[in-house]
Order: sequence, then structure tokens, then C-alpha cells
Amino acid sequence: MSRRKTSQSSTKRAVRAKALVAQLRKEQNLLNLKMLLLGYITYRLEKAKQHVFLVGGQAVETYTAGQFTTGDMDITTTDSKATGRVLASLDFEQIGMIWLNKRLGVAVHIVGLFPNADLDKARNMEVGPYKVNVIGVEDLIVDRLAHVKFFKVAGDMEKAKVLYTNFKRQIDENYLRKTAKKRGVEDILDQAKVLE
Repeated sequence: MSRRKTSQSSTKRAVRAKALVAQLRKEQNLLNLKMLLLGYITYRLEKAKQHVFLVGGQAVETYTAGQFTTGDMDITTTDSKATGRVLASLDFEQIGMIWLNKRLGVAVHIVGLFPNADLDKARNMEVGPYKVNVIGVEDLIVDRLAHVKFFKVAGDMEKAKVLYTNFKRQIDENYLRKTAKKRGVEDILDQAKVLE
């Protein structure tokens, strides 16, 4: 009996996944497409008591409503194998460290957790019928500053400045400074607080 339920449940999920991909192919706005896709992935994982968080450049794009765009979606998850199974059900193919859906033109990169990130600071955003967990803006600012200082990534100081300016009334300054100190970027934090 339980085999039949599992089989029917798997079949229903597969049908829903295929229908979602067909719906997403019609989506004209790439940011909306990515967020709906991640919302579905989040929905599937949370049903299995797992979690996924949007991080990196796609988190910046989301917080800035597309002011800064990125090529792939960086996510962190509590179960990368389960996440891979969900991506595979959505016609994603794993190519090295990246999962690619050629029909949608979307790549997903499953990365490790942000160093010292407080996932309780993450924001939940509603996207259509789904929700998406996005890493907290404080952790994202610190991450961009780390890219500036340690990897010399062009443009990340501007991203940190825009994030700070857009969210300064909501930012936990004590947490931001403490996290910047832990990550070794406290010396350049004040640069992010002034938009040139």
C-alpha cells in the first residue's frame, strides 16, 4: 500500500514539475522566473523538512530588484542530495558544480553555508504561491566586502553600498559590525556606508 502512495506521489510531483517548467518557459521576466523556480524548490524541500537559502549574486539582484544582475543562482541548502533530486525533476542536468536547465536558460550553483551567517536574519519573500528564503542583508553586505578585500572583485563595493543605503533603516548595525569583524572586513565596512 505505501509503495502505491509513494508511486502516485512521485508521479504527481513529476507532473507538477513538468507543468512548472512549461509555465516558467512563458515567463518574460528572468528575475521572476528564477524566483518562482526557487520558490518551488523551497516548497519541495521544506515538505521534506529541509531548507534552502538564496545567497550570492542572485541575492544581491533580488534585494536590488534587478539593479545588479547575475548569471547563475547561488543557493545553500541543508541537503544537497535532496536539492539535486528536485533540480533533476525540473530537467536540470548536473555539469560539474553547476546544475543547468538549457530550456529555461538557468544555472543553479549549490554552495556551502556563508561563513558566520545567522540564518535567523534571513528574509522570507513571497513569490507567487511560494516563499523564498534570502540570506540576511547584513551577511550579504559583509560577503560583498569580503569579495572586494580578498578576491578584488570589481563592482562589489558598489553593491555593498547600494545594499546598505537601501536597507539602512532595517539593518542591525551591531550584528553588521560584529560579522564584518569576524570576516576580517571591518576596516572597509565604513566605505560601504557612504554612497558616492
